[in-house]
Amino acid sequence: MSENLFPEMQHLPGLPLTKTTRLGQVQFFHFGKAHIMNASGLVLDVGAWTLEVACHWHLEEAGAVIIRFEDVEIPKDAQALADPAFDPQVPGSNLRDRKLQELVRGQQEPIRVWQITASPEGDLTITLEGNRLLHIQPSQGILEDTAIFWRLFSNPQPSEAVGFGPDGVERT
Repeated sequence: MSENLFPEMQHLPGLPLTKTTRLGQVQFFHFGKAHIMNASGLVLDVGAWTLEVACHWHLEEAGAVIIRFEDVEIPKDAQALADPAFDPQVPGSNLRDRKLQELVRGQQEPIRVWQITASPEGDLTITLEGNRLLHIQPSQGILEDTAIFWRLFSNPQPSEAVGFGPDGVERT
């Protein structure tokens, strides 16, 4: 179904999940590899394609949820005593960041995308190697004050992008 709704998704199958990053609550999943130069002339190592997610999502492995959108509110070491200075906005400080880092870096072989399905409501299911499913679900909740629920874009070709927001599909 995603081929009809979001033909841009055809670029992901076969690509590895190479890294994850976060800006506030917005999660970025990077697939493949690319190098781009920023305005300062610095060469950045980025994904060939990046999925920016500003809505509810979770990752399942063998049918069990292993990483949740809400895990950003939990300190990375949930067994430690409560830290009054805990700030979930600090990269790497929370459980979600730690679990995603372990997922990407803890594999001998990269985790590749097998398949993507989409609904007309903008929900995506990305099937990954290792019996893993990444569910992107704007129908389950979105971040407050967001103009777009999720967006897939090419880093080397910025004009190749598709997103889904309150007005449905958006292409640039």
